[in-house]
Amino acid sequence: MFCQTYIIRFSMRKLSYPGRSNVLAQNGMVATSNPLSSIEAINVLKKGGNAIDAAIAASAVQAVVCPSATGIGGDCFAIISMNGKKPIAVNGSGIAPKKANLQFYKDNKIKHIGLTSPHSVTIPGAVHAWCSMHKKFGRIDFKEVLSGAENFARNGFPIHEVEAIAWKENETKLKKNHNSKRLFLNKNLSYSFGEVFKNVPLANTLSAISKNKIKGFYQSEITKDMVRTLNKLGGLHTEEDFYNQKTLFSETITNLYRGLKIHQCPLNSPGLVVLMMMAMTEKLNIKKYHPSSFERYHLQAEISKICFEVKETIFGDPDFNNINVKDFLNKEFINSLCAKINKKKVYSSKKSYVTSHPETIYLSVVDKDLNSVSFINSICHGFGSGITSNKTGILFQNRGVNFRLEDDHPNSIDSNKRPLHTIIPGLITNKNNETLYSYGVMGGQYQPIGQSHLLQNILDYNLSVQEGLDLPRAFALNGLLNVENSLDDKIVKKLKNIGHKITINKNSIGGGQCIKIDRKNGVLIGGSDPRKDGMAIGY
Repeated sequence: MFCQTYIIRFSMRKLSYPGRSNVLAQNGMVATSNPLSSIEAINVLKKGGNAIDAAIAASAVQAVVCPSATGIGGDCFAIISMNGKKPIAVNGSGIAPKKANLQFYKDNKIKHIGLTSPHSVTIPGAVHAWCSMHKKFGRIDFKEVLSGAENFARNGFPIHEVEAIAWKENETKLKKNHNSKRLFLNKNLSYSFGEVFKNVPLANTLSAISKNKIKGFYQSEITKDMVRTLNKLGGLHTEEDFYNQKTLFSETITNLYRGLKIHQCPLNSPGLVVLMMMAMTEKLNIKKYHPSSFERYHLQAEISKICFEVKETIFGDPDFNNINVKDFLNKEFINSLCAKINKKKVYSSKKSYVTSHPETIYLSVVDKDLNSVSFINSICHGFGSGITSNKTGILFQNRGVNFRLEDDHPNSIDSNKRPLHTIIPGLITNKNNETLYSYGVMGGQYQPIGQSHLLQNILDYNLSVQEGLDLPRAFALNGLLNVENSLDDKIVKKLKNIGHKITINKNSIGGGQCIKIDRKNGVLIGGSDPRKDGMAIGY
């Protein structure tokens, strides 16, 4: 039987249990997945930079100190909310090379894009987005914004715990590429916890970008070196492809949840999936079940599979597909999705299977003027493609693995097309466009349901931002239900008994950060996921 209705109010965490306190401040707040990144963002705010300057600075530092998850060879998305104004979505995802059309793969009998293939490398979009965001909204000089990242690359930084684990897990991948082996391995072994790592070629590249901005990366000797590196391995990339990379600014896509407005980036971000999941959550009235209950985790798993079925069969780059967002949020469509859910049985669909399950970093910044940035940056899988450029220290993403090599599929690869992405920043405002929460969740394909899980924790169960991040997670993907070790054994047993194929995640599922703007008290409240190395910090 499903549980009775629960009314839950948490005013503070139970101090007898392990956990973190929420971080409070009044002048600025940063939450990232690496302490060095958080501290640099605070430094930028104290120097007079705004939330945009600080977010770019933090992302740039993480591009250096978290090479397993992000880098300037990758992509980013952001939601920028200048206090009181309508939030803006930023799409910094990269395009496929012009020559990379489906016919090429057919002619060359390539049936899938390998994780370490040069064909997995889409044009990096992050640097273009950083420069474009700074030009529109930044307050301090761009050299100052990137100075912290350049410093860590040139002079070194200690490897943190979670990063060290990822480094070890990708040791074999890094050995496959001469440049990566030379730069990212120490005597043919991964760098370990506490060791100091430097990337001087990347420091020089960051210096050039800080001076020449977009041209420094997309129309320069750096561009030539990247193209030569990829071409030597069989890549189809050209300097023209880099020149053709653009950052897209647009309105966010939104939907109401309990009177609040959830903001997401449009496709090719999977933000629409979050809005669908939250609409289903509201329709199914999940808030009536206890936050740590079998019923809640079962319903979340079913919502994931059903929404992924839509995502993996219908969604793709909107420049190549005619997709009306409203069609997927209207009452009739949401009702049809909910009708597929049985409270006592497991929904099964091979159509929901994904091409890959990567990683990322997420960060959030709010400044003293209550401008906020929800920001996510990634090189896709751990250490991306494993391919490092010859001279620039740039490790390339492998976001191209998210494409499909199928005729007439909305996410099939094509010239200058953007792949269906996994990374999504989130933002919540009231009806007056005043930001209340800037948040995001890491963990590849987990992100849509992870955001849904976090929002339920905060909005439905009245958990604090830190408690909402801490709560155990489960994730249905490719026929399995991944659960964290911390999930109650009784819940796991019940899930297994009704047909879920359970696998216990050896580490953890995803990560996340969240900042709440308490406008009544004039306080910023930050939380950072203990599953990662990072921290929230304010001043």
